[in-house]
Amino acid sequence: MTTLELVLALGADDLTERDAAATAVAELGAEALPVLIGQLQEPASPVSEPVMLAVLHRMGTEAFEAVLCALQTSAPGEAPHRLLRAFAGFGAAALHGYVDALLLDDSTLRRAAVTAISRWSSHVPAAARHVLPLLGDRDAKVRQAAVQAFSPWGTAVVPLLQAVRVDGPGAARAGALEALAEIGGEAVISARDIAALERLARIEIAGDAPVPLSCCFLSWIAVPTGDQAGVMEMLGLSQPRPVPFAVGVYAADIDSHGGLDADPLDVYRRVFVTPELAGWTLVVGSWCDPSATERQNEVLEACERLSTRFGRAQAYWWSASQDGSAILIAEDGVVVRRFGYFPDEDVQHLELGGLSRASSSGAPRWQPTGWTPRKTPTNGCGNSSTSRPTWPAPWG
Repeated sequence: MTTLELVLALGADDLTERDAAATAVAELGAEALPVLIGQLQEPASPVSEPVMLAVLHRMGTEAFEAVLCALQTSAPGEAPHRLLRAFAGFGAAALHGYVDALLLDDSTLRRAAVTAISRWSSHVPAAARHVLPLLGDRDAKVRQAAVQAFSPWGTAVVPLLQAVRVDGPGAARAGALEALAEIGGEAVISARDIAALERLARIEIAGDAPVPLSCCFLSWIAVPTGDQAGVMEMLGLSQPRPVPFAVGVYAADIDSHGGLDADPLDVYRRVFVTPELAGWTLVVGSWCDPSATERQNEVLEACERLSTRFGRAQAYWWSASQDGSAILIAEDGVVVRRFGYFPDEDVQHLELGGLSRASSSGAPRWQPTGWTPRKTPTNGCGNSSTSRPTWPAPWG
């Protein structure tokens, strides 16, 4: 068989034939690389991308160099995306290649190298030292990728980031602070930095304006009042800190993914309380989710209390990943509507049942007949917890 025929055999329906072709292509080494990479760049190739990536990664550093060369010479379009996925998947064996790529002029390749290095869990100290200078990279996307690389490394890299805040390099100081905030918040940020952040928040708030509530998994409670302090008091929120609107939304988005360390309480630790918006105050954060197993009862009761005082209270959950949505509406202390839609293996429309139990005031309220609460995602998009928020971030 020719090299092209062997590569095309990677698309065979028969698993035995496909495995044999993979072995043969890998053994050909450098001779097969131009054909294999050519097929990877061909959208109409009969060979699936995952199969080709698996063979390339099996071929090691020789394939890494070939993919890097192809990236540096390829035209824009779909091909670079496929090549970038190949480039980022060679693992620790390509450490030296990734480190060299961090110095390339091409910001896309620097960012891909950061992403690849960030996946290592057994070489964290070495990986962190290599990525550290990129916290001050001249390209904003590369800087953000570097910050995101430090987040999953967690507490192991906190001393290194704290040292950068004190000793530099200067260009990396801002990125180090952002990474510290994402990893551990106030607990790992110096008092001096916290004071500086508070001053900056006050300056930004003076000319601030609302932004769209854009979160992957968005939960919020809406109350028709401008009494922010009253809403906070009724929800038992504490330790408020003034933040710009965009920062509050960003915090809610981060928390909707379950926090950034191993603490299972992070997802419910804080909320963002908005200023009055067209006569409404919004409380934003995963703690407000009316459909999660861990929160549904408390959110229902919170909306009842709020609606007793303010006339109405509404709680919502919405997924940008098309995982569904939920709504809960209370009026004058009584839940009058509750609905959830959560597509799964069996698509379900989950609605509230009839009036069947009394509230504490003696008025009837909705009993969730047939309501199946949505479990908080556990695949990296959320953690389970029943804690009350301990560090809300309300607008000041």
